[in-house]
Amino acid sequence: MSTRKSTFISQGVYIADIESIASFGSSELNGAIDRPFPVPQYDPQSSLDIPNNAKCIALGISEQCIEKADKRRSRLSFTPSVFQIGTEILSTEQTKELERLKDDISEDSETPQKSLAGYTEPPDGGAMAWAHTVAGHLVVFNAQGLNMSYGIFQAYYQNVMLPTNSPAQIAWIGSFQIFLLFFMSIIVSPLLDKGYFRLCFNGGSGILVMSVVMTSFCTQWWQLLVIQGILTGIGMGLAFGSGVIILMSYFSKRIGVATGIAAAGSSTGGIFFPLIAEKLIFNIGYAWTVRVMALVVLLTLIPANIIARERPSHKSRRQTTMDWSAFHDIPYLLMMAGMFFSFLGIYFGFYYVSPFPIHASHAPVRFNRALQIATFGEAVLLLSPSDSTSLLIAMNAANFPGRFLPALISDACIGPLNTIVPATFLAAMQIFIWIGSTTHNSLLVIACLYGFSAAGLQSLYSATIFSFAPDASKVGIRMAMVFVVIGVACLTGAPIGGALIASDGGGYFYAQLFAGCSILLGATFLLAARVVKSGWLPQRV
Repeated sequence: MSTRKSTFISQGVYIADIESIASFGSSELNGAIDRPFPVPQYDPQSSLDIPNNAKCIALGISEQCIEKADKRRSRLSFTPSVFQIGTEILSTEQTKELERLKDDISEDSETPQKSLAGYTEPPDGGAMAWAHTVAGHLVVFNAQGLNMSYGIFQAYYQNVMLPTNSPAQIAWIGSFQIFLLFFMSIIVSPLLDKGYFRLCFNGGSGILVMSVVMTSFCTQWWQLLVIQGILTGIGMGLAFGSGVIILMSYFSKRIGVATGIAAAGSSTGGIFFPLIAEKLIFNIGYAWTVRVMALVVLLTLIPANIIARERPSHKSRRQTTMDWSAFHDIPYLLMMAGMFFSFLGIYFGFYYVSPFPIHASHAPVRFNRALQIATFGEAVLLLSPSDSTSLLIAMNAANFPGRFLPALISDACIGPLNTIVPATFLAAMQIFIWIGSTTHNSLLVIACLYGFSAAGLQSLYSATIFSFAPDASKVGIRMAMVFVVIGVACLTGAPIGGALIASDGGGYFYAQLFAGCSILLGATFLLAARVVKSGWLPQRV
């Protein structure tokens, strides 16, 4: 053990030379508590500023100590503060605090301490880190990209395959996909903490490929719900949840750009998969079109599985526990409510703004427009198949730059929360403008603007949730908690929209009003979270 001298600082009090408590185990603390600590002379040359865990580790402090100290970072800090030197002993309050820390460490005193001499901060760049953004892009391309393309399946099922099922019933298939994509994070997070990254990521990728292939054999609604909705959603959730968490471990200051590049995969997937369907489904049939999509999923997930890996110095094997303190964190709860209402309405436009081109020869013999509403472009504006199909592609194309620009602004200037709030307000505004759309050109403009503004929410929600974690040890569980809430919103949003369309006799006004008000309410909660967390002063949040 090195005898390099430094000082350990608690509430600004210099307690003892680090050589006397270098391992910071329970036995040293037991002896330390029994006697007052004399205050050594402060020497700026020999004392070290200790702003983060890496420097603590360099001094020989164990991982166990750091994890326990992190829990009390607000009261027991490794960061020097301005303190008038000269006090001979610890105060009663400080002694009690040290006793509590000692008890926490003593609970695990029999656990062998693991050396973290190789620990490093996130590289925040470099070949491997940026390679993981590419891997993340490919994962999101297949997970969220497939779901962003569900509008083509929604219209095809309503008009060709499942003409007797209502739009709300069919919407449950896509809603279960996006629900499980987020909900699985509550399962993935503890599995990653126990070292099962490969099981989650490789297993999820395999389930995703297999389920898309199995979808091609489905012909009934319940089969599609189980295979395309539930099984595909599980595969998406396992691959997406583990991939995003590992990606974020490679970045700190550039996390917005990194997650933005990965999130752009949903835009490229939302463009690519509808083009496949448009060109192939009436040439080679539904089944073989879906199998071509499965081949694309397989070929794009192979390099992602080769690249993705845990950082050796970031591997965690701690037990994940519920963070009950989150329910007392008012800004966090407001942010969670904002995410729920925002995602409750955000996917309505992607599912219903544009139909799949239905050829007359493939339309069902009995077509009741009051119940068989494909999507707004064809049902209300009576657009041609080619014009109506262009809306979904245009929306996803505009969604692509919207994934990058807000992320760049967030990292360079104002932070994720300050960026996501105006983007969400803009998305709500576009939904309300959509209500007054009466021509193809106006709907095309609205589709592009909505795709762009919605991308701000879709690309920055992870970075925003990350910013509400009090310390690194709680990032995983707090993100998983919000992901579950988002999943519930995505599960119910589109079916509610479909039910409102059916109850309005095929009209879209009630559904548009529901989506717009939901997103607006979400933006208001996010703004409230920003005010409660940091006030109205202009600062990076």
